[in-house]
Amino acid sequence: MSKEDAEKARKSWEKFKKTWPSGIRLVGEYTHAWGTEYNGLFLIESDSSDEFLNWWPTFKDQVRWYVSETKTVIAQKRV
Repeated sequence: MSKEDAEKARKSWEKFKKTWPSGIRLVGEYTHAWGTEYNGLFLIESDSSDEFLNWWPTFKDQVRWYVSETKTVIAQKRV
């Protein structure tokens, strides 16, 4: 990725984070996930699986131009 594309992606990501619905919270952003080949990882929480599943296509459409592959791990917190 060129420096220009990297800057465009960074700005796009920062702008996109401001549009998330209130039921989806960004818990953390990480530059690397040890034990994987991932060069980035973020952790979110959602009030409901439906809310997450309704939001996910919006996320994928937003980052599709600069992220060649994504993996999704969905977990439910034990209460």
